[in-house]
Amino acid sequence: MRKNKISKGNIKSHNKKNTANSSGKRKRKFTFVTILQSIYLTGNFYFANNLVSSASACAFGFLFSFIPTIMMILVVLIRVLHASPETVTSFLNSLQIFSSTFDLNHLVTSITSVTKITNFEIVLAFAIIWMARRFFSSVMNSLNSIFKTVSKPRPVFSQILIFAGEAVIVVAMASIIFVMISFKALHKTMFFETMLLRFPKLLGSFSSLIVSTVPIILIWLITMLFYKEGSGSKPTWALCAITSGGCAFCFWVFQRLMGLFINVNRYNLLYGVLSNVIVLLIEVYFFFMLFLFFAQYIFVFQFFDILLLGELYVLPDRDDTSVMSTVKRLLFIRPDYLMNKDVNVIHRKKGEYIYRSEDTDTCAYYISRGTVEIIRKNNLTFIDRGKFFGEESCILNDSRNEDAKVHTDVELVKISGDTFLALLEKNPEASRKALSQISSYYAKVYGLRDGFRL
Repeated sequence: MRKNKISKGNIKSHNKKNTANSSGKRKRKFTFVTILQSIYLTGNFYFANNLVSSASACAFGFLFSFIPTIMMILVVLIRVLHASPETVTSFLNSLQIFSSTFDLNHLVTSITSVTKITNFEIVLAFAIIWMARRFFSSVMNSLNSIFKTVSKPRPVFSQILIFAGEAVIVVAMASIIFVMISFKALHKTMFFETMLLRFPKLLGSFSSLIVSTVPIILIWLITMLFYKEGSGSKPTWALCAITSGGCAFCFWVFQRLMGLFINVNRYNLLYGVLSNVIVLLIEVYFFFMLFLFFAQYIFVFQFFDILLLGELYVLPDRDDTSVMSTVKRLLFIRPDYLMNKDVNVIHRKKGEYIYRSEDTDTCAYYISRGTVEIIRKNNLTFIDRGKFFGEESCILNDSRNEDAKVHTDVELVKISGDTFLALLEKNPEASRKALSQISSYYAKVYGLRDGFRL
């Protein structure tokens, strides 16, 4: 019996192989059914991986890292970029999130008052960096819970990526704030005021557009970087750009809706600074829910073939009439994504054989349309749409012990042995069903009443 184990590398190489073979005949098409299937799989894995709790951990990590990160950004602005402390304070105070949360004047004064670095400042700097990295660590752990089955553990690389991500965000934020401060200062020059008088609508709209879009663009770029480098499954830049763009756009819509229904100034009269912290926490929490949802979608997109086969293999029977089982059967019984690969599709007429006894073919088959007879010495079985057959020889690496004859015209999806074994490795529920099938298989082939017991 062949070992039921396929390496991760084989999964990836098989996916690439299928892509190369299919691209020569027909392009893969994402139909409406395929899109619904991918969304269902994303949502299913999202809750199975408990990503709602992971989003909470990331949101709280962000709040605890917020002030340390702002302190590092201020240090870069004042010490490295040599921005004027008064200008920095004036600009940040114009943003409600800063002015209502803590005293920026005191923070900037504390930074500028340090003229000589002592042991205390060094210890304080390490403490700030350690506090800030907890947020990035939460994000990386969340991504690992999504991609752990396809990416090797890389603790050293993860730590380097955490520190690198922190440094990139701090420097990027400081640079953007510096540019925005410079842009704001440019507004006050004689030249700009003259141009503003000539083209008030054009320049006014342009300035508002820059101020409103820069944060979203920054979110898009940082999210794309995390998807690309944090997943470990090597998604393409195009996939990362599209998913991060979807994440940033949904967050932008959410912020606009929050602005319509929540008046922070009204709650400031009752709760003061606490109202800003609560609203900030809600926004950050929703962002990380979106961030992890689109990260999960990347996983589903990359390994859609295997995941779809897994859902097909454990498809509920017709006898199961519960609402969820009925919905799942209706959604997955049509595997458009697999049917659009010509190399996988087989059409047979009534009376033809798919394979005969003693054949060495070890592929498994999924019935997309029609009925197949499985003929053994001791019994005859009819298998119709939505069912697999022939997987026993694949699992046991043995020749066929039955005939598979077409009872009506059929349309089949052919699954190679390597792909089917990869499916069993990735899907525990499919593995359990396969073991049950093996027991039933021995009972039917050898006439054992109680089945085969391992």
